[in-house]
Formats: sequence, structure tokens, C-alpha cells
Amino acid sequence: MSVAEMPSIQTAASNGQGIVSALLTGTARLGSLAAAEPEDAAEALLSGEARDGAAIADFDRECLAELENFRKTILGLEGRKFDVALGRLVRLMAIVRRIRPLGTVVHFHKNYVAWNAFFENFVVDEGLDLRREYWRILALTQEIAAHAGLSGRRLMPMWQSICGECGGTGLYPQSYLRIALMGLRQLPLGDEFDANEDFALHGLARWAANRRPGKNEFMREWRLLEGDFPRTPDFWGSHVEKSINSMELEIYERTKKAQRTFDAASWWRADIGGVEAKQGLPRRELAPPPPELHETFLRRAGEPFGNINTLLGQLIRRHRQYADRSGDIFYLVRTACNVGMRLIEKSPIGEERARGESAIELARLAFIYDPTNIFAWALFRRAHLAMDRWVDAELIGWETIRRYPDDPNQRTQLATVLAERMGKPEEAAALLRETITLFPGDAYARNQLATVLAERMGMPEEAAALLRETITLFPGDAYARTQLATVLADDIHDIESARKVLKEAQVFGAANDVTRGLLAKLDQGRPLRGDRQNQRNRIVASLPGTLNLPGAVARRALFLFENGLASQDETRKIMEAQPPDPYVAYAALRAGSWQPPMKTSFYFAFEEAARSGSAAALRALISRARPLEQMLVNQAIAVIEQKPLPAANLPLNEGAELRLSNVVNLFAAKIAPATEKQLILLRDMSASLLST
Repeated sequence: MSVAEMPSIQTAASNGQGIVSALLTGTARLGSLAAAEPEDAAEALLSGEARDGAAIADFDRECLAELENFRKTILGLEGRKFDVALGRLVRLMAIVRRIRPLGTVVHFHKNYVAWNAFFENFVVDEGLDLRREYWRILALTQEIAAHAGLSGRRLMPMWQSICGECGGTGLYPQSYLRIALMGLRQLPLGDEFDANEDFALHGLARWAANRRPGKNEFMREWRLLEGDFPRTPDFWGSHVEKSINSMELEIYERTKKAQRTFDAASWWRADIGGVEAKQGLPRRELAPPPPELHETFLRRAGEPFGNINTLLGQLIRRHRQYADRSGDIFYLVRTACNVGMRLIEKSPIGEERARGESAIELARLAFIYDPTNIFAWALFRRAHLAMDRWVDAELIGWETIRRYPDDPNQRTQLATVLAERMGKPEEAAALLRETITLFPGDAYARNQLATVLAERMGMPEEAAALLRETITLFPGDAYARTQLATVLADDIHDIESARKVLKEAQVFGAANDVTRGLLAKLDQGRPLRGDRQNQRNRIVASLPGTLNLPGAVARRALFLFENGLASQDETRKIMEAQPPDPYVAYAALRAGSWQPPMKTSFYFAFEEAARSGSAAALRALISRARPLEQMLVNQAIAVIEQKPLPAANLPLNEGAELRLSNVVNLFAAKIAPATEKQLILLRDMSASLLST
């Protein structure tokens, strides 16, 4: 067909519809283009239009309007209507990827959190995965976003993170590796960089180190990456060696010198004619800032903030330069979290809020480079507490539990915020009781619950009974004994029993200085708790909340519902008020307040099978599950059938494998029979570990 015979963009539209809507509904008048795919037809229709002309601008606006409409309505559809809408959404994403309309793709980049959460609802299988297509669009349009004023290389950490989680027991299918490597290859160069080989190489090294592919699999990916850059064979030697060395150094420090390299390093070195690494400390081709700079700041952290602010800026700036130049984000994230915590811990009186604000910025920087880092979330919560933002700190606590349901420390730290800052001792007690059930080997949760019962809820007898039980289970727990003595003396007024408990604590070698001090107080007729209670009661009011974390809101609502502290109707209203986030959908499903139109992600199917308590239903999931998901399913089957679990034989590295290993070992420990609460923990893991 000649250009003259091609329909115009105006005549192609039908019945007053815009061209995008007509393409999606199949009503566009396309003539001989009728057999073309919608994205091909759109490309042909727009080929004669000026990129800055009115027709392209109208097309751009209509694309974004259609996307916004899908985000608002599609999850409320049912049956055939949902199927039709999903098919149209798939076609629209193909059109956006092909045409790359300026306003739409810039909106995608600027509103990543909202759109990523939306597309996570449509991770159906390897063939239909709209989150993957969304990330593909981001990878292809980074230059467009940079021209629109966004930081050109801001997605580099995300691509690196995805590389480390592709295939094997990672969070994403193997197909995501090509998206992430393409994202690294397509990073805008700006004036500072000539090419992106080093970033792509480091992404491949991160994948190989974390996912441990076989030799054939690794060499296939290396050949594909090598082909992406037209370079002479002798170009690669120093660049590959630099990426290998950087990864080896990170492994060496992360494993506390237990591991020095990764399997693919030797294959890679042999392919480029490199020299096998010697045993010992890996060589630094491009080194992070010297540790002396870090140590100097830690020593001076207690000085007035104005004296150390310049040093802090210098330290972080040099770490960020190293991360941006090498693609190695490990040192920047670790340093940001460490110095942020030290800022708060060493704060002089009167500097709490200024230091808290600086710590928040450090946490946000860590999120940019590693949004799943648990230490960054801990710093984020502590920093808001330092700034008297209790409401935000509570919300961060729920978000952290949502992300790390297998970590009892996140639960006890949130319970402290609930009881001592938010005036919610009943919620704190319920959270701690749940923690004790899930983690029966954690003595700290028992001691903390006793504190809440005695000091916040006026239930000293229950607190004393719990502490006596704790001492029986953990006879060497010094804190439980001194705390029991405090409850007996201050709340129950049984001085002789308190004295007896303290003397028993000394027999067990428990904190002799502490117990001697408490015995002296008893002899002097002074309260053992001292002024602690009055200090807690003098806490200032919280500043208004500032954060928007819909997953955290849903997690709190689910907790209140499952612990009888909120009705199903109250829970449903809270869930309906949140945006279409996949975790919100999961929480609403578990609370029985919503049924998704299609169970598009693995964790929906896992939740349904686990809810039924059917081992057969769980086994049916294994054929469609990735390795990490299969491990989770097997643990759920073992819980339902109450069979002994073997100790996990998983590599103890950071990330998903270690977290799953912790859960497996928890159930393997035979410290309690399988319970419904333990099954709930596995269901929480399916929503957290596999979908966020």
C-alpha cells in the first residue's frame, strides 16, 4: 500500500472515538491495515505525523487517559468484562512500547510506585506478565525521561537489583534478566560516560554470583551481552576483570571472609584470557572510599551536628560516586544505614529532629539503591521516631512487617511504638502474643509482653505468670528474672518474693551489678522501676503523619481483623479506600472482604490452597511455580501434614534464599507443633517474598 492509500489518523477513528480507543476495541477503520497488530497499525498511522504535532500530542493524551481509566476500573470488573478489559490493556501496553508517546512514558517514570503496584496485579505467567512489560518500557525510554528533566541514571540501582534476582530461586523469572541488562545498556550517557559496558558487566556478575547458573547458562548470557556492544576481543579483558573483582570483594566482605569468589568467575576469566584469582583478599580495581573516612565519622558522631555535617556529606558523596561509577551498591547502602543509626544514637539533647531529618535522607538514599534492604527500613523508622513522628513510625513498622514477616525483631520494635508512643497497648499486646506463637523461641517478645501487661494495661498478675513461664522455658534469661522482681515489688507489692527472685538471678550469674542495685533499692524501700514510667508519660505528642504506604495500611487492617480488634465491615472499608496495590488485594482476599476478578499472581493461588488446608491443592501449584515458590509450597505441605521438616540446605547469602532458609529452619526446629498461625506466616511470606 502506498502512502497515499494509507488511512489518516483522523479517518481511522470510528464513531467519535479517539484512535487509541478504536484500536483497542477493534473498531478503527484501517483499510488494508486491518490485519495488522494494533501497535503496527498505530506505527503506520503516525508515521507521517510530525513528532511535535497536534496528532501525536492527542494520541499521547489518549494513551495516558486510557491507562488511567484501566487503573481505576479494571479490578472492579468480573467475568467476561474483566477478560475483555485485560486483553485491551495488553494491547495498549504493546502500543506504548512501540510508539513511546512522550507524556505517557514520562508519566510512567515519574509515577513508578503507583504504576508498578498496578501492573504487579497482572503477573499471570511467563507469557502474560504486565509488570515485565512495564519494566521493558522503562528500560527503552530512559533517554526520553532524561530529556524531560529526570535524573538520567536513577534506574541503574533497580536494574542491578533485578539482575541479582532473576532465575533460580530469585524473585523474578529468568526472562527478567534481559530486561534488566537492557535497562543497564540503555542508561543515558550524558556528558560523563562513553558507554555502559561496565554497568552491564556488573549486572551480569551480580546475577551469576547470586543465582549460581551453570556454565552453559552463564556463557549463553555472556555471549548475548558481548554481542550487544560491538567491541574488539581485546577490549573486554580489563572491564570484565574489574566487574569480577568488585563482585568478589563484595562477597568477601558480606560473608565475613567466608567466601572469596563465585563459580562463574573462573569461566569468565578463562574466556577472556584472564588470570585465575589468587586466594586471599580480592583485588580492588575500582575501590570504594577508604574505611578510615567511615571510622573518623563514627568516632566524631557525638559532636555537634554542625561540626560533622561536612564530613558526613563528603563520606556519602564519595560512596555514591563509587556506586554510580562501578554499579556496586553494597558499600553505599551499608554506610548510609550505619552512619544514619549512629547519628541518632549519639545525638546531643536538642539535635534529635535535625539528626532525624538527616537520617531520613540517608534512608531514602539507601532505598534508591536497594529498596528491599531491611536495615534501611529500620533506619527509616528510627529516624521518624527521633523527629517525633510517631504516626509515620507506626506505619513504617507495619510496612516492615509486611515486607519481612519472618523477622520477629520487626514485630517487637513495632510493639514498642504502639505501646509507648501511640497509646495502643491492646494492639501491642495482640501483636506480641502473635509473635510468641509464631516464634516460640524468642524470649524477648515474652518479656516485652509482660512489660506491656504490667505497665500499660494494669495486669501485673498476668505479667508475673508470663514471666514465670518464660523463666521455666529460658532459665538463663536474666532479664526475665529482674523484670519479674520489678512486677512483684512495684505492682503486686510482694517484696519478699521479689527479693527471692533477685537472689535466684544472682545464682544464675544474671547481671550481678543490676541485681545488686535492685536489692539495694528493696532494702531502701524504693521502687525498682524508678522514674521510667514517669518519663514515658511525658512523651510529646506526635506530629501529623506524612507517608502514604497503602500496603502498610492493609497489613494493619488485616492484623486488627484477624485478632478480633476490627470488624469485617471496618476492614472492607479500609481496603476499598486504598489504591489497586497487589498486596492490598491479597490482604482483602484473606480478610474475606474482596474477591479478585482473576487470581493473576502465584500468591493468590497459594493463599487459596493454604486457606483450604489441602495438601493436594498445594501440590498442584508446584508445576507452575518457580524454584523459590516450590520451596515455599513444600513447607506449607509439611505444616499441613505435620511432618518433620529437614534442615534447610540453602546457601546462606543475603536475599530471598536466606529469608526462606530462616522460615524453613523455624518450622524444622520442633519447638512447637504445626499451628494455623505458622501456616499464616507462610502465607504472609508468599505475599511478601514473592510479590514485592
